[in-house]
Amino acid sequence: MKPWLWLRIAAVLQGLGACLHTIAAMDSPSRGPAEEAVFAAMQSFHFRIAGVSRSHWDFYRGYELSVTVVFALMAVLIWQLGDLSKTAPRQAAPLIVTILVGEVLLSAIGWEYFFAGPGGMSILIGACLVAALFGLE
Repeated sequence: MKPWLWLRIAAVLQGLGACLHTIAAMDSPSRGPAEEAVFAAMQSFHFRIAGVSRSHWDFYRGYELSVTVVFALMAVLIWQLGDLSKTAPRQAAPLIVTILVGEVLLSAIGWEYFFAGPGGMSILIGACLVAALFGLE
């Protein structure tokens, strides 16, 4: 299969990951009393940072949404690499390697701190990037 096609598949998987992450982040399941207490504490404890008042909840939510933005941005960049791999494969290679390193690290973090979904998705995307890299001319 052509490298650009592997990159398109990786971009679609990354975009799917961004969508699933957003859905999971916005989901509000009913919580038990212990989890509700933790979230209430995160929301109620405010501190000053860089001249503004923030809570641990603000940081929690902000990082959740930041990850969605990064995943979406990566999907767009991988898609654009598909075009670059057709016209300038030598220039595409180091960018593919850079994103591949990021996916390997995201996979390790996903397996260690989350669950099979994020870790597995990063492995699939990484495999597509490796296939694209070896298919470059």
